[in-house]
Amino acid sequence: MFRFFRKNMAIIGWSIVGFFGITMFSGSVFFGFDAIKNRDKTQPVESSGQFISLGNYDVDIRYFYSQYQTTISQYTQQSKTVSPIIHEQILMQAFGYAVNRQAYYIAAQEENIVVVKEDVDAIEQETLLQANFKNRSELKKELKKQQVKYKDFRAQLQQDALIRKFQIQYVNDINIDRILVENSFKQFKIDYIIVDNKALSLEQLEEQSIGITRLLNEGKSVSDLQTIYEGIVSINSFLQPDYQDYLTFDFSVRDQLGNVDVNTYIDPYCRDSSCGIIQVLDIKLKDKPLDYDDETYAVTLKNQLQEEKLRNRINAVYDAHPIVVYDSVLKAVYYKSQQKYFDSLNSYQELLSLNPSDPAPHFFRAEIFVQQGNIELALEELEKAVLKVQMMPDTAFVELHVFYADLLLESNRRADGFSQYELAYNLAENSIEYLTFLKERYQLHSFNDALSKFDDRISVLELAAKEQAEKDRKDLAELLEKKDKDVTPSVVVSDSENRSMPVVSDKEN
Repeated sequence: MFRFFRKNMAIIGWSIVGFFGITMFSGSVFFGFDAIKNRDKTQPVESSGQFISLGNYDVDIRYFYSQYQTTISQYTQQSKTVSPIIHEQILMQAFGYAVNRQAYYIAAQEENIVVVKEDVDAIEQETLLQANFKNRSELKKELKKQQVKYKDFRAQLQQDALIRKFQIQYVNDINIDRILVENSFKQFKIDYIIVDNKALSLEQLEEQSIGITRLLNEGKSVSDLQTIYEGIVSINSFLQPDYQDYLTFDFSVRDQLGNVDVNTYIDPYCRDSSCGIIQVLDIKLKDKPLDYDDETYAVTLKNQLQEEKLRNRINAVYDAHPIVVYDSVLKAVYYKSQQKYFDSLNSYQELLSLNPSDPAPHFFRAEIFVQQGNIELALEELEKAVLKVQMMPDTAFVELHVFYADLLLESNRRADGFSQYELAYNLAENSIEYLTFLKERYQLHSFNDALSKFDDRISVLELAAKEQAEKDRKDLAELLEKKDKDVTPSVVVSDSENRSMPVVSDKEN
């Protein structure tokens, strides 16, 4: 089953369109990808000509880079350190964005969504406004500077238009009525009957399940049916002790639940090589909140159901078009997110062979070994990482020494653990966040003699930050005062001048 992306990627949903066009004009997207060939350890790399695919569809690397570079730039502008841990989080965020966008594009094609020129023009106009271009000519000049053909940019906008139209059209059949509102406050106590046989097709399994449901409603017991269907399908009952909300059930069974009688078995629903049959044991109503408002609740409910429908459709894309990752760096992180630890360990080992001086893969291998309960192997990996840091101090990062210290202390190696904490302190001495975090570690392990330096250092940093904020405030005030003095009287623009202002026209297309 598809774990990580079912939970974390489809939620991007409504915000997926429009990111590409804006970020490219802030220097956050590459079209030539020369940087891929010459990247350092903080940059992702495309391996063997392929990057990521969804089934037979290649994921467009440009959307990965647009998200990746934008986030990296934000950290750079804020003078924040991008440790290997944060870097992996950025990689997965960009990975999720690019893959999810591709899934939406596939879904739009499969739903036969069609866009016209006006749809693409609308998104281009949004790009012009948000990027502060006066007209299409300015857009084309900027594209030329970035060595991007206008027709290629237009093709990307067409994909955006297709996705947007899909997002709107696919959910426009969801309507909220009084019956649905009232049902949404119902809760059900149920018994699940699971019918399974991996040797049968889903259609064959559904046919058997329909017959089983009919016999259950005629009074046959589960034990009776287990005997009757022995060798054909397996039948198991699972009582759900807690009441479940109406909206937590699969959308395909809600209509039945809204009208079902107690102790009735509803028609089976089949997913992933098994069928479920629900027996409703009891129904009760939840109280509406004190501030309940029909109109507000209806809007919220509609949004919730629309997001659910989109999410289910995108999950279907992932089922039909499995993800394949080719990039060496992303493979390690992706497999870890899927809890495929054996594959992730091998991928990190592959990264070590590509860059033997990098301590980060050892750190992440140690993390996995801890997850597996193998502290000895984790300590071995961290020891290797620290040795590499000693040879190349620029590769050091706070989390490495803190993690190593934690494991050393768990292994009753107190002196060694304290030494690693001290190395972490040296790296963290300019970060209030890291120092606060590290101070808690010292307190936890009673390294009381070394605590005073934290308060002293944090006070220095706080004072420096306050002085810088005051300086920035004064600089801004001086700048605003200077602008006020430089202001000239406004000039009234005549109608003829106004008519001569450039506008976007189809002729510039």
